[in-house]
This record gives sequence, structure tokens and C-alpha cells, in this order.
Amino acid sequence: MSEPDTGGGGRPGGGAAGRGAAGRRLRVGVVGLAHYHVTGWVETLEGFEDELEIVALYDPDPELGQTLAPPHHDPALLAALGPRYRDLPVETRLDELIERHALDLALVTLPNADAPDAIERLASAGIHLLVDKPAARSGRDARRAAEAVRASGVRVVVGLTRRYAPAAVAAHQLVAAGGLGRLIAAEAVFATSSVAVRDPANLLFDRQRSGGGILSWLGVHDVDALLWLSGEAITEVGAMAGSVGHAGLEVEDVISVALRFAGGGVGTIHHAYALPAPGYRGRLALRGLDASVELGLDHDLVVLTRGDDGILVESHRNFAVPATPGYGAEGRAAVADLLGAIAEGRATAAPLDALIRALDVIDAAYESARTGRRVRLDPR
Repeated sequence: MSEPDTGGGGRPGGGAAGRGAAGRRLRVGVVGLAHYHVTGWVETLEGFEDELEIVALYDPDPELGQTLAPPHHDPALLAALGPRYRDLPVETRLDELIERHALDLALVTLPNADAPDAIERLASAGIHLLVDKPAARSGRDARRAAEAVRASGVRVVVGLTRRYAPAAVAAHQLVAAGGLGRLIAAEAVFATSSVAVRDPANLLFDRQRSGGGILSWLGVHDVDALLWLSGEAITEVGAMAGSVGHAGLEVEDVISVALRFAGGGVGTIHHAYALPAPGYRGRLALRGLDASVELGLDHDLVVLTRGDDGILVESHRNFAVPATPGYGAEGRAAVADLLGAIAEGRATAAPLDALIRALDVIDAAYESARTGRRVRLDPR
């Protein structure tokens, strides 16, 4: 399911593209206060004070409206929303948020079980959307939300922030220009803090609310990056998963996934909640007959090619990325892209259909891990 490429967005008289044209700031609602990333995205939105105004908050739990603090948060982000939000109205019914506050845009930071319904209702009201990933427990659930987005014409950007990292953008341009040659192999490896470090009570480990474990929560970034960078569909998946690091864990904390791309190349993904303290380690690479591109968690791009003398040449490009409050420079770029899409009537660089494609691959990996069989995917 894809987003529209044209249209002003929203129903007549509603939606940010219509109301924002008057020159005033767009009215923003924060939909969900328990999310691991909510404080980071709010701080990012604060960086657009000339364009955006957060006017109301929503969460079904009234206590969160008092504390303004998610039960668990990314340690790199603020623990709670700032004092300025204590004076804002807090709604506990989404319909009342929509009816009372004339929103142009909503930040959707809800549990995966609840996000698709909220996206559907907000889109139907002509409200543009900034949606943190994965925003659904399955590709099927996300498709339901996408139907409403397509019907309404609202603009959506999803928090697939790798698409806004300068090193990844440069890699994408190189591959799209044919610099890689035929894709032979791909790899994505990622490790982060263990379940014990993140707290077993974290919503991330609740199967009913979240749907899956590390592949759903963090692997979605790498699955999307492999699809986006390669420009090829993934047609076959095989996986092994485990709940190893904590007794009684409902979701996987480690998973290995084998992939086949439409052009015949083979890839691997390996993710684990395994580090004994907060932190990350990871890398991603695409390897073609003419070149390889390698990306780490810094802002370096490594390109491997054959020199004129037949010797392997390793070139490094470092991209200066300014320290940016909240969800970082990539988060800021995503919001700027959304505002541009609203003004210009175009799709964003991280649309909902990209999320759905990644979730389809994740669904196939979970099916494979459950059944012990490889799963084929429709390449369309």
C-alpha cells in the first residue's frame, strides 16, 4: 500500500496543508505518552518553534497526563516532558483530542497494538502524521492504517531515520547510480543492551502490546535499510529466534535471519539484546560485483572498489552531523521532510508503505522461526 504522490492533504478546510497556508504555526497533538521515544520526538518538534506549536496531549492513562513521564525511556533521551507541558490540556479519549483541538499534525507514539487504530482515526480527520516505528504488530495491521492515509491524502513520515542519515543517503545514491554492480550479498549486525538492563517490565517485551521483540523494535531499521539501499525486494526468508537472556521472556531477544533478494543475492541479519550496559554496536553492508558499501553507527561511509592496479581500494567519507537535541539530526530531517511534503503535496522519504514492506519481511521471519521453514514473499 503506497502513499499518494499528489494532493494537498486532508478534507476541505482541514489538515495542515489547508490551514497552514494562512502562515500560522501548525497545531500539533502528542498521541501517546508511554512510548520509549516520546520525549525525544517532542524535543525534536520543539526545534521547529516557528512552524509548529504543540497544543494538546493524549494518553488513555490519566496518570501519564500528570507525570508526563513514560514508564521506560531511551537513556539517551529526556526522562519526562518539560514543565511547559503541564499547562496543556491532556485528553484521555482520542476522539476528544481530535474534536477539541483543531489539530494539523499529530505525533503518534503509541504501543504497536494501539497505533494502527489511532493512525486510521487521525488520518480520517485530515491530520498529518509523524509516526514512530514500528507502529503496528504486523504488516496486516499497518495496511489497515494505510488505507485511511491513502483515502484522506494526509502526509506521513515514519521514524525510519536511517533514510535521513547523510552517510546512508550517500550510499543509497551510489547504489541507485549502479555503482555497486549486481548485488551478491548483504549483512546487518546489531547488538544493544540486554533485557535486564532495559527492565523486563518494559513494554517492548510485552508480546500482546508490542507483537515481537528485537527484530520488530530495532531490526525494522535494518530491514528497511536493506530494502531501501538495495532497491530490491526480499523474496525469501529463513530465521531462527530465541528468548535466551531472561527467564519468562515473551518475545525474542536474539534472532538470525537469512534473506534472498529478488536479483538472487543473499543477506543476513543478526540482532541481539545482549550488552551488559546501555549502548549499541552494529554495522550494515551491501556487496556487489563492482563495489561494496559499509555503514557503521557513526557517520562514516566505507566504499570498497578495485583500483587501476587491481588492488582493493578502501575509501572513507565522514559526514559532519551537528549535535541536535531530541531525536538527533536524522529526526530533525524527518520532521523537515514532513513539513515540506505538507507544503508541496508530495510523499515523504520515509512513507508508511516503506514501513509496511519492512514489517512484511519481519512477519515472514517470525513465521519461519516458528515453523522451521523458509517463507516466500511476493516481490511486488
